[in-house]
Amino acid sequence: MSRLRPIFLVVFVLSLISGLIAQPAPKADAPEDRPPRPDGPPPGERPEGKGKKGKGKGPGGPGGGGGKARPANNRPLQELWIPPSIEGKTFALTLGTSTKKFLDGTTNTYGYNQLSFWGPTLILNQGETVTMNVKNELKEATTVHWHGLHLPAATDGGPHQIVEPGKTWSPSFVVKNNAGTYWYHPHLHEATQKQLALGAGGLIIIRDPIEAKLALPRTYGVDDLPLVLTSRRFKDNQFTYDGDNDKYGDYQLTNGTLDAQTKLPRQLVRLRILNAEIERGYVLGFSDNRVFYQIATDGGLVDKPVPLKRLTLMVGERTEILVDLGVDKVGGAVDLMAYNSNQTFGFPGGEPDTGGANGSYLNNYDYRLLRINVGAPTAKAITKVPEVLTRNVFVSEKEASAKRTISVTDGRPHFAFDGKPFDMHTTNMVVKLGATEVWTVKNNNIFGHSFHLHDVQFRILSRTDRDVAEYEKGWKDTFYLPKGASVTFVAKFDDYASDTDPFMFHCHMSNHEDGGMMGQFIVSKDPAAVKKDAKGMINFRAQTKHPLPAAEVAATAAQASKPAAAFAKKDLAGNQLALADLAKTKPVVLFFIEKECPCSRDAAPYLSQLQAAYGEACAVVGVINADEAGAKEWAAAVKPGFPVVADPDFAVIDAYGAKRSVYVTVVAPGGKIAKAYPGYNADSLTEISGTVAKLGGVPAKPLVWKDAPGELLAGCPLK
Repeated sequence: MSRLRPIFLVVFVLSLISGLIAQPAPKADAPEDRPPRPDGPPPGERPEGKGKKGKGKGPGGPGGGGGKARPANNRPLQELWIPPSIEGKTFALTLGTSTKKFLDGTTNTYGYNQLSFWGPTLILNQGETVTMNVKNELKEATTVHWHGLHLPAATDGGPHQIVEPGKTWSPSFVVKNNAGTYWYHPHLHEATQKQLALGAGGLIIIRDPIEAKLALPRTYGVDDLPLVLTSRRFKDNQFTYDGDNDKYGDYQLTNGTLDAQTKLPRQLVRLRILNAEIERGYVLGFSDNRVFYQIATDGGLVDKPVPLKRLTLMVGERTEILVDLGVDKVGGAVDLMAYNSNQTFGFPGGEPDTGGANGSYLNNYDYRLLRINVGAPTAKAITKVPEVLTRNVFVSEKEASAKRTISVTDGRPHFAFDGKPFDMHTTNMVVKLGATEVWTVKNNNIFGHSFHLHDVQFRILSRTDRDVAEYEKGWKDTFYLPKGASVTFVAKFDDYASDTDPFMFHCHMSNHEDGGMMGQFIVSKDPAAVKKDAKGMINFRAQTKHPLPAAEVAATAAQASKPAAAFAKKDLAGNQLALADLAKTKPVVLFFIEKECPCSRDAAPYLSQLQAAYGEACAVVGVINADEAGAKEWAAAVKPGFPVVADPDFAVIDAYGAKRSVYVTVVAPGGKIAKAYPGYNADSLTEISGTVAKLGGVPAKPLVWKDAPGELLAGCPLK
């Protein structure tokens, strides 16, 4: 027995070592704040086994995804939150801090209009002029970009239209886009990811006569459902947003709801889906592999519904689909899924890691985005998919007057375009107003991207990675650019031009965008006349920094006491305005306007205030460098409290020596110039007010010029 003890001891030690070896080592890249991965499904939830392999060509084609299902979690399902909708011509959006409970504690968030996450859905009508009063109640600057909308660069809400804390930005514009699903979100350079991650954003729905005539579901929140897809990572119950280190969330949020479910009627339903992620892409489909029908891309309706089983949606892209729940039983359920497993390398969110900069517990898995429970149909249920939706007329490649190539470069540590770091104040890209151009965007061999173009919708012509998918043949403003691939598109740059306000193009993955993967271009009436420096670059200055050459200042001062040039023109209401009549007994204030200049729009309310304060004791007249149609569009957007006359041939502008927008001339009763001002600020407005009161023989009004610039602001050149 004593001789057997050493053998037993050896066996015991070996078994102990074997047991230790058999124990799985903890993953070094799975921090404690990551969600656990349960071994089994919670009660009442269908086990999610291995997904079915898609029938297409991976993430780029209509199949994509399939293979590995995410282990089910044991959290209870929560009712999907539907953002409230607001409709009209004037919208108030106030961005502030808020809180929301996602897990066990309270999470700090951002929201518009006191919502705890995200913002209201804005419903606009094509052809109407709308005003957006955007108030910033954060302790940091922000911007609001109207993603996908066609409007002047100065109202686009990109990184140049900054809204400082406590300030309100009030752009107005005509709604020119087709009916479709668009969105708004922050675009502050180097802070987009943070503000978006905290919850700042909202949907825009545009309606038009063509879409209104179709038999489509459009009862918002009932059979017409907005779905905003994103994910978040938490640390101590707070969102994390550390650039590339937080590109992928561990928890799926649909409309800001964790583990979302909703009840939809047993009929055709419309899903308006936005990928609002930081970087992750989605391959969308349904758990029973049913066919659904795409009816709209980024920029509106497609010609005919596109039957699909899979659809790839990259960051910033939108799609509208019809799903036939009429084939289901009341009380049944189906899941909207992300079939994101087994993707080609470079697909964002396809990385196999669970932790670290490129990891997430959602990566490389198929998982549920929304549980749809089927309820009773509505009284006026839509049950048939329309055969035809619209007839899009796309611009042709043959019409192109220019071709451009943009290359994705670098990537370590930051991506860029054409090897140039982003500079908000310079560009060398100029597009002629009205031109049709073909752009090719070439990607390097590091990773996939989501390319977004501001200003216009375009049509994708070709891809080098595959054929253009049916689901991306409509109007687009954003597209997936896979690793090592090129995409070519055609666009027409019409309606809006400015030599001082650029439009953007960039990767819509906000960690890449913040890192400088952006470029900009201007649309100009006369590209040859745009001033460039010795390096061929166009330099942008802040609007308060327009230089005033000494010669212009001297010429303006020399206007005093000169006879005012006579003019007789009809204003936009058809009233005859003659200087001789206006200046018989009261002073006249002439306000010179460049139709695209943001300074003109900013200064107009002060001139309206002046007219309102002095009533019949003075006459304020706006003179704009536009034809009647352009003048009416400007007036509809700005709503000035004074008459405006169109001066397309510059007869009045040249007669008064006005060189720049917001040039102001005060004409004394009798017809002599009292004084001219090359720009405006709070001091000049106060001086003009005093001069008007003195010349009009009325007491001076104690006017307050709220938010007027402190230094003299000269506007854009009038020519």
